[in-house]
Amino acid sequence: MRHAGIDEAGYGPTLGPLSIVSVVVDGDNPAALLSTGVKDSKKLHDSTNLAPLEQVVLPAIAWLTGFQPDTAADCFALLGESSDLRAAVPWMEGASSLRLPVAAKSLVTWSVPDLIPRGMSGSLVQPRAYNAYLRGDHLGVDGRRFGNKADLEWSHIGQLLAHLHDPLAPLNTVVDRLGGRKFYREVLQTIFPNDLVVAEEESPLVSRYRIPAASHAGHTIGFYVGGESVSPLTAIASCIAKYARELHMMLLNRYWCERLPWLKPTAGYPQDAVRWLHQIGAGHADAWRDDLVRITQDTQ
Repeated sequence: MRHAGIDEAGYGPTLGPLSIVSVVVDGDNPAALLSTGVKDSKKLHDSTNLAPLEQVVLPAIAWLTGFQPDTAADCFALLGESSDLRAAVPWMEGASSLRLPVAAKSLVTWSVPDLIPRGMSGSLVQPRAYNAYLRGDHLGVDGRRFGNKADLEWSHIGQLLAHLHDPLAPLNTVVDRLGGRKFYREVLQTIFPNDLVVAEEESPLVSRYRIPAASHAGHTIGFYVGGESVSPLTAIASCIAKYARELHMMLLNRYWCERLPWLKPTAGYPQDAVRWLHQIGAGHADAWRDDLVRITQDTQ
């Protein structure tokens, strides 16, 4: 049996990327991953110390991919972000020189009996791409030219689901439920137009669907409130997504704080983003606005 987990980090902030990750394993007991110490990123992350999150994420990446990222750029590349994309944004250029681990003193090597790692993938949606989708400047990954931020997130998650799907192999995927959306059959049907998507449960806590296959149980996709607690794979995806976003915020804060010594770092959330943008000044904010600030529906 193949199992997958999908989660995001950075849906709500004004600054920095939206990070979306999927992870995949083969085996009958994904709960064995709990022995590694993995848990929901919100329970691991310490805003003053990246070490607890890093001690889970870097061994997880090495186990899933067979590759230990040496720099932030290596980590971003695993999520599809190229150096060319960062070249025009000065704070992002530091990714190749930000060595990992940043804070963890030591890293363990994961050994998880009876599970076979099958990799990870994902997206880092930087403000410029985020804004282009909301403005309708170009086609998104779902082929649409316009949408809100929920549509943007769904377009990337839908792409991951399509990539995971294998009509010849049984698969169970757990996705942390997306915002207020409760019904997914119709949007899943657009991703899998040649298959029948069957709703198995649509309740306050879970929306679960199945794509039957002739030779096996097919692909079950569940959208769960608190998906990180339902599946350790979704928890791992949560941690990797959070870590990748934190590395990008570290690059942003280092760049700007070196140039403006009075500037206090930001995590990028709306209220503090207002403070931070005011402190860097209108000249800087306007010059780099599309690379810094995500637009909202009412500011297009």
